[in-house]
Amino acid sequence: MRVPRLTLVGIAILALSAVAGVALLPALPSSVAIHFGVGGDPDSFVAAPLGVLLVPAIGVGALLITRLADASGIGTGAPPVFDAILATFLAYVQALVLAYNLGARFNMVVAVVPAVVTFGVVAVVLDRAG
Repeated sequence: MRVPRLTLVGIAILALSAVAGVALLPALPSSVAIHFGVGGDPDSFVAAPLGVLLVPAIGVGALLITRLADASGIGTGAPPVFDAILATFLAYVQALVLAYNLGARFNMVVAVVPAVVTFGVVAVVLDRAG
């Protein structure tokens, strides 16, 4: 199976976000917030090493699932550009989570909603184009 270039770009983006997380690990608290409630406040915490690798690992898993589904003919498949867009969105979320855990204070919902809307619009446009 040939892996599309944009899927590899997505994996590279997620790998860079994992490297950034590992590099920042000494500055992070031992327990980091990984989920934020509707009000924007953290409501779930994990050990820092798991916290910095969780989003990139989930992202790589999602990219593998989309490519395997496409290769096996399950569903209609997502175009490879979706992989790079998804990885960029997840890297953005990872950056926000790292910033929050390093002491930056902001409402996570307010920070994520514009990216979610953009991601949704791009997904609809890609679906209609393809």
